[in-house]
Amino acid sequence: MASTPIHLCVILHGLWGSPSHVSYLSESLTAHARFTATPGADTDEEPIRLEVLVSKTNGISAGHLYDGIDVCAERVVEEIDEEVRRLEGEGARVERFSIVGYSLGGLVARYVLGLLDSRTPSFFSVVQPINFTTFASPWIGIPAYDSFWSRTFRYLGGRLLSRTGRQLYERDRFLPLRFAGELEKKGARGEKEKVEAAPLLKVMADPRYSFYKALRKFERIDVFANIVNDRTVPFPTGALESHDPFALARARAQEAAEERGETVRDKIDWQSGGVEIILHDDAPIIASYTRTTSTPSNSSPPPSRRRFRFRLRLPTPFRPSTYPVSRPKALFVISLLPLLWPLSIAFLASRSLVHTAQSSRRIWGARRKVEGGREGWLERVGIAVGEVVEEAGGDNPEYAARLEGGADGMDESVDVRREDDEKASSATSTSSSASSATSSTALLDSSSPLSSRTSASTSFTPTDSDLSAALLLGTDPSFSPSQLSQLSSLNALPQLRKHLVLLDAYFSHGAIVCRDRNFGQHQQGKEVVDWWAREFVV
Repeated sequence: MASTPIHLCVILHGLWGSPSHVSYLSESLTAHARFTATPGADTDEEPIRLEVLVSKTNGISAGHLYDGIDVCAERVVEEIDEEVRRLEGEGARVERFSIVGYSLGGLVARYVLGLLDSRTPSFFSVVQPINFTTFASPWIGIPAYDSFWSRTFRYLGGRLLSRTGRQLYERDRFLPLRFAGELEKKGARGEKEKVEAAPLLKVMADPRYSFYKALRKFERIDVFANIVNDRTVPFPTGALESHDPFALARARAQEAAEERGETVRDKIDWQSGGVEIILHDDAPIIASYTRTTSTPSNSSPPPSRRRFRFRLRLPTPFRPSTYPVSRPKALFVISLLPLLWPLSIAFLASRSLVHTAQSSRRIWGARRKVEGGREGWLERVGIAVGEVVEEAGGDNPEYAARLEGGADGMDESVDVRREDDEKASSATSTSSSASSATSSTALLDSSSPLSSRTSASTSFTPTDSDLSAALLLGTDPSFSPSQLSQLSSLNALPQLRKHLVLLDAYFSHGAIVCRDRNFGQHQQGKEVVDWWAREFVV
């Protein structure tokens, strides 16, 4: 009796998440797969059956995803292996493979690919990779914006989220650079300088390594990103874009409303911001967006109709319009902020400290399972540190000797960079805010992410005026050199398709996958997920 061919689809949730957060992805995909069964390799074979595995291993506790993208991916691979063995025990065989990641799960999914492809033989030598999908995933980490809240979250996030936080904010040292040339060299003032090392996200976007090579093997790469109100994963990192035309249009629309003496509402008048958006009929996904012929924000209303009045702009937390409730309820919440903030900060800090301590123990346990120390850990994803030592040894024997320390130097990959490194990084990031504006044009020209990499049709390309305005209004983040490099290489993936989502939700990060069905605004996400499920290749 012939074994049943299986298409295995793995779904991963995000930070502080649980399998229930992505349950609608599984349900919708399973429902639509009934009508899209694919015949096997031979016409006599039965159709390929879709099996959906919602990963549970990183949802055991709220802190399991603190352990680092790589450690979490190791657990997922164990879960995949167990599922494959279960299916084979039932007389089935896995012929096709897809993986879906929501939020941080998208980064974990990319590391999973590196682990699977680095096996001997490769997992993908016998299993065909089909769909790779992310929903609101921070592909290049969390970019820096020139705002108090961005700086605050960067400072806290890199410290309170354990190893995952360091990787998201590129404060980890995953792999020593091949041409770093030195490990601890005395500086001009006698200080010790650390070896430069590539953060994990940069390595995962490098075409030389297994993560990128495995990603290229997939038939489809679909990226779903919110264009507005995603306060967890901003549009540039979720959609792999160096310029955010929607944040700029929103800022211009707000300026236009203020010039007319109108109260700024949450509902965005995109046309007054210079952008015309058309959605698909069956989902809040952009079908096309173009620049309007005239930008009202650049023209003032007639003097007779212009109303001048003093406008006090309160900080965002103190504006009633910030909260998705009625004005009286919003004012009540604002009145409690002096009490809620200290309690919330104390709760989050204590919770993070507990999770970080637990995370450190889990990380240590995960590493002890792998022989060879640091080299063994890297070789699991096809990175031979011995080759790095060989290449570096000719130029700097002392550096090579330190690299050969292997297990002794393994903890370097999770050490926080010194404050000196952070200040230097901050300076680099600040200087890159101007350079990113100019380099974004080059990125758009070279990889055409907006014009040909999205499912939306558009003739919209940023002008020098747009980039200057974005820099002035602070709507574009400051990218590190590493992030700019990642944008360039990831946008070069030939099968990459971007789907830009416009939800009428104040917190669109959870809504995009209908994370909480009891929350009315999340119901819009069902249309997005159903649209994806219909397009899914079984």
